[in-house]
Amino acid sequence: MNCLSVSNWTPTFAWLSAGIVLLVGCGAEPANEPAPPSTRVDERPVGTQDLDNAFATPPGEGIAIVNGSQAAAINVTMPDDFDSLPQNLRDELSARANAGTEAFIAAAEADQESARNEGFEFRPHALDVVWKRSGPTEGVLTGFVGTYTIYTGGAHPNLSFDKVNWDVEADQPVSFEDIFDDADAAHARISDLLKTRLLAQKRERLGDTESSDEEILETWVDPALEAGSALFDHFSIAASTEPDKAGGIVYHFAPYEVGAYAEGVYVVSLPYGEFEDFLGEAYGEDFGGELLAP
Repeated sequence: MNCLSVSNWTPTFAWLSAGIVLLVGCGAEPANEPAPPSTRVDERPVGTQDLDNAFATPPGEGIAIVNGSQAAAINVTMPDDFDSLPQNLRDELSARANAGTEAFIAAAEADQESARNEGFEFRPHALDVVWKRSGPTEGVLTGFVGTYTIYTGGAHPNLSFDKVNWDVEADQPVSFEDIFDDADAAHARISDLLKTRLLAQKRERLGDTESSDEEILETWVDPALEAGSALFDHFSIAASTEPDKAGGIVYHFAPYEVGAYAEGVYVVSLPYGEFEDFLGEAYGEDFGGELLAP
C-alpha cells in the first residue's frame, strides 16, 4: 500500500510524520512500548484518519497530532482546481508529489536512529511540496510548477523545482520538442535569452562585484546551460492576458543551479514573441497575448 497516495487529493494541507502516526496509518504492528508523552497539535486542516484518506479531509476539519519524537514531516499542497483537472493530469501531478517520499522518510528515520546511537541532537526533517498552476486555465496548453523545500537538519533548507506542461485536449504531457520544430535551433535561441536575463539579474543581486560579464557567465550560467538539453525541458508554460492562450514560458532555477545559495532563486520569464519564429505548427496558434509572470 502506498502510504502517501494522492490520487484522490483535495487541495488541503497534509501533515504526516515518520513515527507513531505514520506506522499506524501504514498498517504496521503497534510498538510494544507506549508512545512518548510529548506530543503537540498542529492546527492544519487535516484529520488523523488513516493516511490513504488523509488528503480527503475537508478544509478546516480536524487536526493532526504529531508525536514529539517524529523523524520527519511532509506537507503537501496541490492546485486549487485539482479535482477538475483531466484524470491523466491528476495522476501525473500526484505521482510527482509522491515521488521520493518513502526514501525521504527512510532517510529521516535512519538519521534519527544514528543520532540516537551516537548521542547527537537530532533535528526532525521536513519536506514541503507545493504545486501551482502557471499556465492558462482555458485553451489547449497549460503548465504547473512544483516547489520542493527540503530540510534535513543542516544550516538551511534546500529547494528544487519540478514542472509539468500539458495538452489538455489530448490529456498528455508536452515537451520542449513538441512545442518547437527545430529543437537544436530553439535551444540556441532560448540559451541566448536565458544568458541575457540571468546576467542582468545577477548584476542586480551581486551589486558592485568586480567580476566581468564573462566571468559571471563562465562561473555559473554557462555550465548550467551546457550541461545538456534536459535543462531546456525544465520550463513551465505561462498564462497570458488572453485566457485561452499561453503567454510564453518560464524557467525557475533553484539555489546552486546558476548561482550561490545566498543568491536565492532565479526566475526568468520569456514572452512567446521572443521565440515565436521557432514554434512548430502543433502549438504555434496556442500562444498569444502578453505573458503573465508568476
